[in-house]
Amino acid sequence: MCGDIFLRVGERSGMAGEAWLVALSGLFHDIGKFRQRALWGERKPHEKHGAEWLKEKVLPRLNFLTDQQRTEIHQTVDRHHEPSPYERDIRVLKLADQLASGERVEREGEEVGDPSQELLMPVFVNLRLGNRFLPQSERQRWRYATASMRLDETIFPQTDQLVADYRSLWEAFETAWNSLPDDSPTFNEPDAFVLTWLSLLRAYAWCVPAAAYRHEPDISLADHLQVTGALASCLWELDNSTLDALETEPLGSDLEVALLVGGDITGIQRFIYTISSKGAVKSLRGRSAYLSLLCEAIAEWVRRKLQVLPCNIIYSSGGHFYLLAPLSGRDAIDQIRSELLDLLLGFFGGELAIVIDAIPLKASDFRINPNADKSPLGERWSELAGKLRELKNALWREQAIKDPSSVFGPFGRGGEIETCDVCHSEPNEPSGLKKRGIYRPVERQMKGDEEVLRCSLCQSFEELANEIWRAKFLLLRTHQQPPRGELQWHSILQALGLELWLNDESELVQHYRNGDWVFRLNEPDLSPVVGNGRIVPVIGFRFIPQHTPTVEEAGTKRIADLTELSKQSHGAPYFGVLRMDVDSLGQLFREGLGGMASLSRLATLSRSLTVFFEGYLNTICKQVGLNRLYLLYSGGDDLFAVGSWDAAIDLAEKVHDEFRRYACFNPCVTVSAGVSVHHEKFPLYQAAEVAKGFLERAKTFCHPDGHGKDAFGFWGRAVDWDETQKWLRSWHKQIVDWVGSRKATRALLFKLTRIAELHERLERELQRKLELSAQEVEQRLKFDKWRWRLVYTLSREREELKRDLQELQRDLIERDFINHLLLLTRWVELSTR
Repeated sequence: MCGDIFLRVGERSGMAGEAWLVALSGLFHDIGKFRQRALWGERKPHEKHGAEWLKEKVLPRLNFLTDQQRTEIHQTVDRHHEPSPYERDIRVLKLADQLASGERVEREGEEVGDPSQELLMPVFVNLRLGNRFLPQSERQRWRYATASMRLDETIFPQTDQLVADYRSLWEAFETAWNSLPDDSPTFNEPDAFVLTWLSLLRAYAWCVPAAAYRHEPDISLADHLQVTGALASCLWELDNSTLDALETEPLGSDLEVALLVGGDITGIQRFIYTISSKGAVKSLRGRSAYLSLLCEAIAEWVRRKLQVLPCNIIYSSGGHFYLLAPLSGRDAIDQIRSELLDLLLGFFGGELAIVIDAIPLKASDFRINPNADKSPLGERWSELAGKLRELKNALWREQAIKDPSSVFGPFGRGGEIETCDVCHSEPNEPSGLKKRGIYRPVERQMKGDEEVLRCSLCQSFEELANEIWRAKFLLLRTHQQPPRGELQWHSILQALGLELWLNDESELVQHYRNGDWVFRLNEPDLSPVVGNGRIVPVIGFRFIPQHTPTVEEAGTKRIADLTELSKQSHGAPYFGVLRMDVDSLGQLFREGLGGMASLSRLATLSRSLTVFFEGYLNTICKQVGLNRLYLLYSGGDDLFAVGSWDAAIDLAEKVHDEFRRYACFNPCVTVSAGVSVHHEKFPLYQAAEVAKGFLERAKTFCHPDGHGKDAFGFWGRAVDWDETQKWLRSWHKQIVDWVGSRKATRALLFKLTRIAELHERLERELQRKLELSAQEVEQRLKFDKWRWRLVYTLSREREELKRDLQELQRDLIERDFINHLLLLTRWVELSTR
């Protein structure tokens, strides 16, 4: 899924010694819990269930293992709960399991759970910021149903009385495993197998609790297995004396056990949005998708350099990644960062860069304290984030010392020269590209009567946008040669050792070569693709924002442009831009879990956001916008969409409502949005800035109870979602219906607008009079002439509207909604134009 797909296809894991074997054992060790709950009548320990199933169904299919290695893995899983094992691999797995299990919370009271019936609790119920959190009674109500993952209601927690059905879920898991074709890379390469195994766990074990007897069932088996496998690979290199010391008191030791490595791509906002309006829609879509691919490619390049398996990548999305590595990797971090900076500088001339650093984790960092405000791991996470910020502040210092001209220039040739109309770059700019034999000639194209000049990179971003919306599969192949020719979006991926295609079924069948790695997009399904007498294996899946409005011309589909989307608006023919994100996300990661912060919970939180914003958001767009919205960017915790202006407003409201439900209505998990509306000729990059300003305005909103953000900004105003926005939506619909049925005329809108403007003008005048207190300003506003003019105006409307208009009058005067009248009239005016 997210963050673990970019590997050197066909390359055997470069991990030292037998570390990769014990990592596989970690990924397997508790799979018996899944099978045990499905076959609850067979009273045997979960480790016996797991070892038995692995021996019969899994290990014989793994061609990259020798018979001896199969025996070792089987015995390690079978015996990992022995009191005092002497075999090194069992000792390492046991320690990794104990560290990973240090995150578990004991159940309150004496009552224990029934593992065959317990359901998984969502990670969102444990989040709290200040005095905003779910009470204990509410936390215990939320559970996930036992169902394979799909981008529909399946992913939403519920409060209904659900009945666990682990047997059906296990049977689906087994069927998926058995249906994998024997010639799949899954069975021939350790890395490919790990990706397939993680995908199967995320599709079927995502809702299975890792522990449910004496502990709260709030950690999924999929996450526990991944963290245990990652830790086992890190612990393998420790010497026997260190293992002896750790075994004495695993969670009480201050011995270092692993590295937490973090990476952050800088310059993302500038790279995406600082372009001209010419070809902006396609270019923005291509650029945003490219950054997602680039982040994951870099994470995997770092993983290979540190010689760890894909399970060690804990998170990769939104330009950030985190992974676990052995302590021996700390000496390589500076060199890795330097190599990547040089690479990005050569391709982008400083427009995009990356910071990478690492901190050691102690065994005691894995112990949680539910009653504390912070956990040791949460503090380590914050410490790493601080180091990354410091590196950002001194990003090019080392490079400037080493090669001043590469940072300070001069760049380009200057003078009168044709430049790219989209990104404004000159041919062969930056100069570092010449060193790699890559150049960017400006190509002339025509857009109607307008001549548009595009560099090869911007042209390739538009081609990428055309590929994404119709793609159903992502195909990866090793690229052994350095990139040549013109700079395009895949050039840097080639420099990282990859060749990538986005294909539909027919293209995939034609493209596929034995050993290629294929991932299905937006469907947690690993069934092979059959066509033209060929069977193409699928080794994993991933989510990607794809929703794209199209038009049909001469029997073929193409992406709709802004003019067409504007004309499809209900009302004025304008387009709208929506920018939206989760409020205080950094604080949620640092403080939201308090003393319960752990690798599994932080990974679950990250993955849950990814499933919603990169996966389920496609579903929301189809429900709301149908063919009138373009999902330009969605990743991590935010989104950027453009389309018919009324559909953009609908999308904002729908995302808010669905995300609240997805987050169990936890009051500390909120989103804010900004929507701007523009004429079809208005430059999109400027519209994005306007929408960003409205979003920032929403972020400054303060609610009556004192909490901030959690608001909707549009037309320069910010309103709260729950009361004001619902009030606006309700009266907007009512007045639009009146105007449409001719019960009221547009003259009513004009009169109401004048009243709203009168109120606002007085408010501004009173606020300038500093000698008046806030209370005096409020009193003056309440009794100004806007009030009697409102009463007079509404009293002269048609008799059949009198009752409703009296309610509107009470809302405006008594509930003080007069502040939102101008917003309401503008919205209605656009909808009825």
